[in-house]
Amino acid sequence: MGVMKQTSLMMVVLAALLLMACEASNEPFVPYRHSDPVATTPRPPSEPAPRATPRAPAGPMKGLWITRWDFRTPRDVTEAIERAASLGVTDIFWQVRGQGDAFYASPFEPWGEELLADLPPGSTEPGFDPLALAIIQSKSRGMRIHAWVNVMPLWRGTTPPKSSRHLYHTQPEWRLTDRNGKQQALNEHYVIVNPVLPEVQNHIVRIIADIVDRYAIDGIHLDYIRFVSESVDKTSIYPSDPRSLGLFAKDSGRRELKTDDDLRAFRAWKRNKITELVRRIKTDALSRKPGLIYSAAVWRDPTIAQVEYLQDAALWLREGTIDIAMPMIYSTNDQQFREDMNAWRQAVGSAALIPGLGAYMHDDPQQTIRQIRIAASPAGYAIFAYASLFDSANPLEYMTPEARAKRQVRRQALGQFMRQDAARP
Repeated sequence: MGVMKQTSLMMVVLAALLLMACEASNEPFVPYRHSDPVATTPRPPSEPAPRATPRAPAGPMKGLWITRWDFRTPRDVTEAIERAASLGVTDIFWQVRGQGDAFYASPFEPWGEELLADLPPGSTEPGFDPLALAIIQSKSRGMRIHAWVNVMPLWRGTTPPKSSRHLYHTQPEWRLTDRNGKQQALNEHYVIVNPVLPEVQNHIVRIIADIVDRYAIDGIHLDYIRFVSESVDKTSIYPSDPRSLGLFAKDSGRRELKTDDDLRAFRAWKRNKITELVRRIKTDALSRKPGLIYSAAVWRDPTIAQVEYLQDAALWLREGTIDIAMPMIYSTNDQQFREDMNAWRQAVGSAALIPGLGAYMHDDPQQTIRQIRIAASPAGYAIFAYASLFDSANPLEYMTPEARAKRQVRRQALGQFMRQDAARP
């Protein structure tokens, strides 16, 4: 038991040292208080964070998403990075925010509950910083690392967050509310923040600016940067609370949501507000450290993205707001994959398109490889996700001999393909 305590203490000390190594500035960071005035101007840019290695991967991207469920300990982090490197991965998309929570040392949001699940009851700190450690480990292996941020999700599940610091508790007015004052109900999918509120956008920009300032990341990767409508009551209009409708009226001159034309204008306005947030993240957060890669996981088809999910991702790419669009074309139908990829090519060209491949859906890894070839993207591709290829710390991951064997077959086939692909002139 004494050895275990000493080991835990060493991990804590190591994590603290790693965090300091990743800090972009010695300037103290003043935590945001919800009573502060709404800010529209970011803090002055700080010096770029020191890089552990100047070497960057050459050639097309070979990306891998590593979710917040895949790590709970420093060993999990190190193991995940080592395994990704063994495949030939060039870029890691490392999840740092899931649902109004943090998987790094955030002054704004509480630690993710998953990181605390194996600790003694009442624990509020995991004892290490996963992002700081992942940065050191990935840099030492010559891989880029992108901080993956779930933007709109506030919470998932029917039980509220445990932490009293969580936005769900501290900012209930940020939730989606209909005209009757009814908030979006907790459910098995995500409830989301109201993207039209200036204070919501300010908070999200602040979170990303903080990560940019303090960590030696190579990019910011946005996910769920859309109106997450899968679980929204289709008979209600969200958001239609007095505050949101007042903002709409101020911008549009429309006082009611009665006609089809009113509703179309309202949807277009919400879409524009999401686009406004994407632009603000670039100008107010990423501009603090020039050279970061700005990417977004987007819907599989650009028209569906724009019309159904209010995600004008093709516009973001055409106007140069984001550097890379990553359509999540998760499909077992190769023809559907081809059609979706072609739709994106027709919308924006192919130079900045990196398709996301749903390896978790493919019983035969040759289908993943086949879809990489169908996409033929000069920018590369990305695999979803780590737990499709390796045993994960996620306690809900299937650990039967059959499931583990399937992961082994996938990673052997994809690893061989990635390495051979990298060896081609």
